[in-house]
Amino acid sequence: MKGKNRFQLHIITDGLKQANELIPIVSAAAKGGADYIQLRYKSAPALDLYTLGKVIQPVIKEEQTGLLINDRVDVAQALEANGVHLAAKSLPVRPVRSIVGSEMLIGCSVHSIEEAIEAEKQGASYITYGHIFPTNSKPGLPPRGIDSLKQVIDAVSIPVLAIGGITNENIDQVLATGVAGIAVIGAVMSQDNPFEAARILRQRMDESPFVPKHALPSPFMNPSMP
Repeated sequence: MKGKNRFQLHIITDGLKQANELIPIVSAAAKGGADYIQLRYKSAPALDLYTLGKVIQPVIKEEQTGLLINDRVDVAQALEANGVHLAAKSLPVRPVRSIVGSEMLIGCSVHSIEEAIEAEKQGASYITYGHIFPTNSKPGLPPRGIDSLKQVIDAVSIPVLAIGGITNENIDQVLATGVAGIAVIGAVMSQDNPFEAARILRQRMDESPFVPKHALPSPFMNPSMP
């Protein structure tokens, strides 16, 4: 059973796979312990994203895994997804909150303390900060590091997820900061066995002696659950 005070594991799709490839991967990730699948296809038409979401939703919901839609507020609403995740070129948090209301999660990618504080002011449910370690998705850009992550966590009162180059080898450093959890792409999406990749990350988080400073509740969870 997923509790509300544990670290969260968010899996972000890489935008490279067709539906027939993606569905078994996200299903395996959900079975391995992912709390949310974030569907990100930057160039996909709204209809294609909606259609893919409709297929994925019942598959991952069986594992009590939620669905987040990257950028597309309209698709998130049409799917009645658990939330929408906003990036630098997305709509600002405040108008999105006025559109989706108080129930839908709004995540926001930030890259500085100032952006984190502003996202919280505008009504973000959580923020994602990175990249923490070197990663192939950000070639040539220096990582922001653990100390910077800790400063962001201390600066806001909403959950902070860490992203960027997080692996089994460095995850303990990340969890020690008090993050709400981690978001990964290649660490699960590019693996030969996505179930096992997600399961090991999930196990490392569940066995950690550290706890989130501000936890993000799991999807489909009764608020009274411990």
